[in-house]
Amino acid sequence: LSLSLYHTWHLTESILIAPGVPELDLLNGDATGSSGGQPRHEIKARLGYSNNGIGARLGVNWESGTHVDGALSGTSAGSSRLEFGSLATANLRIFANLGQMPSLVKNVPFLRGARVSVGVDNIFNQRREVRDATGMTPLRYQQDYLDPLGRTISISFRKLFSPNFGGGGPRG
Repeated sequence: LSLSLYHTWHLTESILIAPGVPELDLLNGDATGSSGGQPRHEIKARLGYSNNGIGARLGVNWESGTHVDGALSGTSAGSSRLEFGSLATANLRIFANLGQMPSLVKNVPFLRGARVSVGVDNIFNQRREVRDATGMTPLRYQQDYLDPLGRTISISFRKLFSPNFGGGGPRG
């Protein structure tokens, strides 16, 4: 069983993109992309369990909301501020290391070094909300544009192939 908890508190976050231009303060209204500024607080929690090759990992992420000033062109100064809401997501992975199951490997030798996993990212399909001064979401900041995937489910099979260097081959 493993558990970890991280809290990142950004005290300052700025970028100077060129000499002679104002520095961008990502914590106080400036941004470099369409996902808002830098969240002041980020919390990450991880919980994992593994026993005899079978296990699960749960990750929960949260970040505080941000704002961007002057984000919308063609509007008055007061209405061009965008509020980016906080965001919490949870991800789950369940896995089986098939190579750690001796009876299975004995019956199916190909499964030595194999792992199968099922994952769900953004379990609750959470997406960041963006609002302008009127409380509406501008078209280019609709949730499906900012995060087109939302919840994703994956199934994966991994197989490690290891060469036999010690002998048994034609060269020795």
